Amino acid sequence: MGATSMERNETEGFTSGDEQTTAGTETDRGVSGRVRSVASSVKQKASGIPALLADGLQAGAQALRQRSVSSDASVAGSSVAVTSDTNIAAVTDTLASGMESSAEWIRDADLDKLKQGVEKQVKEHPARSLLVALGAGYLIGKALRR
Repeated sequence: MGATSMERNETEGFTSGDEQTTAGTETDRGVSGRVRSVASSVKQKASGIPALLADGLQAGAQALRQRSVSSDASVAGSSVAVTSDTNIAAVTDTLASGMESSAEWIRDADLDKLKQGVEKQVKEHPARSLLVALGAGYLIGKALRR
């Protein structure tokens, strides 16, 4: 009886290494099943993100347009002249239009094709992709800190 092939089980006596391997495999299956379940849940939640993002862009564009209209009404009745009011209105309108077109693009985009394009770029230009990712992460971090 070598120590490697037999181990003491307090309730049943000795168990072989094969029985322990079977128990380990069942535990591995349970873990992999849980991992698959979590991955499925994450994938399901992620599938709703583009629609949520598009809705947010659409709502932001509408809010910009409403703010532009309300600020035009308040400026018209005041005694303070705003010389760049037309410039501000033009920039606001351009920004709102861009947000709306981005929302439409997100709704219509084929995410699998987009994913394949990104994967191709990363494989062909890994250093550039890393630099772009670092730059984007830095800018997003700066924006979220404020």
